Amino acid sequence: MTNASPADDDRVRDVDAEVPDADTPDATFEIEHGGQVYALPAALKGGFLRQADYTRKTQELAAHRRALLAERAAVAHHAEAVASAGHDRIQLAALDHQLQGMANVDWQAFAAQDPQAAQSLWSRAQAMGQARAGLAQAVAQRAERDRLHAARQKAHGMAVTGQALAREIEGWSPELAARLVDYARGHGVTLEELGAADDPRVWKIIHCAYQGDCAKQKDDAAAATAKAQTVRPAIVVSGGAATGGGVRDDLATKEWMKRRNEQMRKGR
Repeated sequence: MTNASPADDDRVRDVDAEVPDADTPDATFEIEHGGQVYALPAALKGGFLRQADYTRKTQELAAHRRALLAERAAVAHHAEAVASAGHDRIQLAALDHQLQGMANVDWQAFAAQDPQAAQSLWSRAQAMGQARAGLAQAVAQRAERDRLHAARQKAHGMAVTGQALAREIEGWSPELAARLVDYARGHGVTLEELGAADDPRVWKIIHCAYQGDCAKQKDDAAAATAKAQTVRPAIVVSGGAATGGGVRDDLATKEWMKRRNEQMRKGR
């Protein structure tokens, strides 16, 4: 019999549906390792199961640590990028301030008074202008990257929210999501606020309120229909005649007065 030790792909399984007593000499269990199946004494099964559980928990802990380290690295990179962007904006503002001051220089008068100093300052202004243009382009590119990153993060967050809602709300669909958006906007919530709401609990609350209002509208409509069916205007026939020249409440006012006067004239 080949010896085997627990590994990442170890899979322990019983030989029979009903495992013999571990104290029985013939009791065995099977373990799959490296694509091969080995039969081992049942007395060793507990140890292999404990080792397999330990290996699984160790792997989960390692995966958690890797995810945490990756998240920390991403946060550090973002903080560095924010700091760098802030530094670039400060430099850009400083260059703008200096160039604004040079824009007020009377270069012709300055050149006539001190040609060498004027030429030196002019060359400096040209260099600063070029540096300013390059820095402004870098700031704009960084801002666009940040915008795209934020959009991707937002889209990912909403996708995760949609997956959670699909599991927790029966009948969840893009159409239902659109109805909830319209419902929330009808209560004063803006699209920007809805776009930032990537917490599934917020949408579940909106869904509950939406369902409650829909149910109330149905109940109100049913009650109005029932009332309309039970309360009907009575038709009163005067003079014992249902048709002909009798006075009825469904007649127009002029016709009613005409027929009533006729009845009174005849002494009815």
